Amino acid sequence: MNKTSNYQLNQWELHDRVMMQDFNADNAKIDAALKAEVDARAAADAAETSARKTTDAAIQAELAKRGNCKIWTTGYTGDGTHGAEHANKITFPGSPIVVWIFDQDSRVMCIGPYKGSCLNYMSGGTCNVDWKGNTVSWYLATGTSYSQMNGPNMAYYVVALLRAD
Repeated sequence: MNKTSNYQLNQWELHDRVMMQDFNADNAKIDAALKAEVDARAAADAAETSARKTTDAAIQAELAKRGNCKIWTTGYTGDGTHGAEHANKITFPGSPIVVWIFDQDSRVMCIGPYKGSCLNYMSGGTCNVDWKGNTVSWYLATGTSYSQMNGPNMAYYVVALLRAD
């Protein structure tokens, strides 16, 4: 009697005697091979699912950080000075994205991390900005303490968006 090359299953020839135990042995081999394949695929699927869940969780954690920010507020009282030697400075509890400063007369200055400058809506001019870690300082090369948002004894209100991560 001949046998198959992979699983050694019986291959009868015309003169071979067909026996029940040969069929049962072949069926047991086929059953074992199918079971091994099913088990291997299930293990591979479980590993892939586990890896996907880990990857998905990491992606979701990263996505949760995107577009989110913290709002932080503070205030200060101006001392009447201005110019490079009297730069205003604020240190934040996190990394600032953008900062708005309002005075008591509703004038506003916006400081963003673009080109190292800010936009002062009161004077329509720009000022010099230095971003270092969580600290932002600024001054106007020309103008007054009021246009630098540092008028004497004036109350200033600060609203900042800080990175969430």
